[in-house]
Amino acid sequence: MKGNLMQIIRLIAMVLAIAGIIYALEYMESGIAVWFWVLLLGIGFVGLLYTFRLTQRRQRAEKRERQQAEKRLEKRRQRKHRA
Repeated sequence: MKGNLMQIIRLIAMVLAIAGIIYALEYMESGIAVWFWVLLLGIGFVGLLYTFRLTQRRQRAEKRERQQAEKRLEKRRQRKHRA
């Protein structure tokens, strides 16, 4: 749940950053405002990529654990069957 909330917050920040870039390009004379919004958009993108990779890594680890548990259970069954 916490991860999903953080992703939603990042997506909202990214949408606001895009709106900020458009606003800054259209109405502001200073280039620093545009770079602020571009930086915010970049941080949001990197954060989403990072959380996606963490989620994928966690899912692979859980799958690996399940497969190892199944193998152990199968070995126990085979040993029990032989005895």
